[in-house]
Formats: sequence, C-alpha cells, structure tokens
Amino acid sequence: MKRFLFILIIIAMICIVFSKKIFSIDDYNSSESKLYINVFDPKSLKFTFYQFDQLQNKSKLLLSKETADYTSFAYSEGNNKLYFADGISDHTIQLFENDLNTNQIKQLTTVFNNVDFIQIDKEQKIIFMRVLLRDAFRNFHIATYNLQTKKVQIWEEENNDRSVLDFNYNPNNNQLIVVSFSENEDQKKLTEANKNQTKLQPIKHSLDIYNIEGQRMKHIVDVKRFISGASLAPDASSVIISYDEAIDNPTSHVVEIDIQSNTVKPLLDSNGTYAKIRSVKFDENKDGFYFLSSLIDENKRYSILEIPKESVLSYYNFKKNKVRNVWRAEKSVIVNYSAEHF
Repeated sequence: MKRFLFILIIIAMICIVFSKKIFSIDDYNSSESKLYINVFDPKSLKFTFYQFDQLQNKSKLLLSKETADYTSFAYSEGNNKLYFADGISDHTIQLFENDLNTNQIKQLTTVFNNVDFIQIDKEQKIIFMRVLLRDAFRNFHIATYNLQTKKVQIWEEENNDRSVLDFNYNPNNNQLIVVSFSENEDQKKLTEANKNQTKLQPIKHSLDIYNIEGQRMKHIVDVKRFISGASLAPDASSVIISYDEAIDNPTSHVVEIDIQSNTVKPLLDSNGTYAKIRSVKFDENKDGFYFLSSLIDENKRYSILEIPKESVLSYYNFKKNKVRNVWRAEKSVIVNYSAEHF
C-alpha cells in the first residue's frame, strides 16, 4: 500500500498548467503535430483533457470533468472517443468511455480495484492500462480492454510478486517497454528503512519488451534506480529512462540504453531550469524525446511529498542538444500526456 501511495504521489506531483502557456515551434518536427495533455486543478477538483496542435499553436478542449480520483486518459481521434479512469460507488476506479460526438459516458470495466496509465494501440482497438486487482495482493499488472470484443485480458495474472511501475506503448513497433519490480523486495526495503531510520534505497527494476498480446519478447537489463519514466525507441534498438538520484533529491537524469550491448549513454541532466525529470517519451523519428519536469524552490528542503511550484512539458532535440518548452503550467497539475502517432 505504501508503494501504491508513493507512486501516486509522484504522479500527482506532476505540477501545474493552463493559466499560463508558453509555446515554441523552434526545432518543430512536423510528424509530432499533436499532443494530448491531462490537466488537474486541485482547487476545483476538475480534470481537463486537451489536444494540442504544435504546428498551429492551438489547443482543443476534449473533456472537462470534476472528480476527486486520480485519472489518466487516451484519445481515439478516428472514433472521437476519450477513454479515462474514474471512481464508482464501490470506491474502485474503472475504465470509462466518453463518445465526444454524443457526449455519452459509458463504464467499460467492473473487475478492477484501480485503473491508471491508460494508452491506446495504433489500430485504436486495444486499451492498455495499469491495474490493481480485486484481491489481497497489492502488485500492479498490465491489463488490456478490447474495444471490439469488450473483453479484458490481465497479463501474468497469477504472479503475485511482480509489480508494474510503469509502461509505455510505442505504435511504431507495436511493442511496450515495461518497468517492473518485486513487491517482496520493495516491502523489505521499506521495513528496513523504517526500522533503522535510514533513507530509502532504490530496488532492482526489470526493463522488458512485451508484444501487445502480453508476451515478454526480451529482457533488456536490471536497473537499481528511482525510475520515473521509460520509453522504447521507434526502431526498438534502445530505451531511454529517467531517474532521480535519491528520494529526497530532485536531481534527475535521462540516459539511453542500447538494447544489444547494454551500453549506457547520458542524454540529459537536471539543472536549475529542469528538475525532477520524468515521463520521458521518444518522438516518432527518434530525433529527440518529450519529458515533464518541475521547478523546485531552492530555499526549501526538497521532499518527494511536496508539490513543486510548476510543471513543464518540454522536448529535447538530440542533434542540437537543445531543450524547448512545449507547454508550461501554473497552479494546476499536468497529470500525464501522450504523443501518439496514428
């Protein structure tokens, strides 16, 4: 349960958006014209989903909904439908569909305890999500919902120890990078840190490639870091990860891991402008990657429980070794975003 709260806190710390937006089309890549951004206003408890066209510098409101529960979303442009997580009367969080043509909302699942990290495949037929099951075990799984057959598939359902920290679907190769860990190891580390009153140390995370049927295709590497994001390259030759140095340190890094050789290449380090880097995502052509970051108050001691002043969605260009801000936010929270190429 502590791990669950810890992860949600990290995600919910993804701070701050829409009263001020800063856009730039320098280094613009025409293949990356649209982004989808999920914004939370902690005062009104309202989530707002936007489609942002970088080329035209315009945003389109997809849905605004008041809810006290954390939510993620995916948008099917071909069907003009939005898929999101929301709470129901039994205090669980399920998958919902909103037909934006008719504004009708429909609940799609009932079997989960919690749903988050929602993504959609390139055919816009399969919803990927991270879920907690309705059982005594607190480990996260990946599950899919088939929009045609209406069937749910839970990946590795019988495994009660392996827990999914994060995953990211890449439509270019139709595969997922999955970051997972041992729930038993995690609980042991938490117990030791609490007992000895010491700083929590990172546990071993496994980076693996899966196909859309839930079969593990390749184990990449084990990493002992506080991982905050991962993305598989369009050609599946490498993976990028973002990670924090320590639980009480906002310093973060982005590195690229070659899948064949396991060599590690540093790409980006946090500085006075970009701190707490997370949620990294390759662009379609492997020219760079998007990421979220926060501005930290240097006059205060950093704590992972603190909400940073701002969150910024940015893009890093490999060739130019340059970062541009795509969307900068204040007084709200960028919960998640996607850069889908359909």
